[in-house]
Amino acid sequence: MDKVWQQYLDVCQRAQQRWMAAQADYLRHFYPQAINAPFCPTQLNQRLEGSLQSGAAILQVSADLQHELLVMGERWVGKQQKQWQQYLDHSPKSLAPCLLPLEAGLSGCMIASRASRQIHHFASTQLSTAPLNAVRGAQRVYRRTMK
Repeated sequence: MDKVWQQYLDVCQRAQQRWMAAQADYLRHFYPQAINAPFCPTQLNQRLEGSLQSGAAILQVSADLQHELLVMGERWVGKQQKQWQQYLDHSPKSLAPCLLPLEAGLSGCMIASRASRQIHHFASTQLSTAPLNAVRGAQRVYRRTMK
């Protein structure tokens, strides 16, 4: 159990470092050194693109943290399931019908955990880049109309 807590602390520490870096990047793009508002479309596009990429990075850090915690929990449940299976292999056969619901529950938990982790990871990565993709699409349309 000590390993699990150490892994948890390591994941949280890495996430905090990435979170701070993403926030610093976001603030650099959102509050640039030059106070003057950009009037050049290129500067405006660069500032908008930079702040949206930084915002996507912040969302991605959060999604990655949740993903890593889900993986860690899944590994822990997997280890518990293996230990339980070893116990069942050495237990008297007369106890097997009584212990079958617990074995089935652990197997179901593993299947549900893997599925939810994969769905969560896909959704979070797609949602974190949605605003950026929307602005890029709007920029393409704007450029076409200006020609």
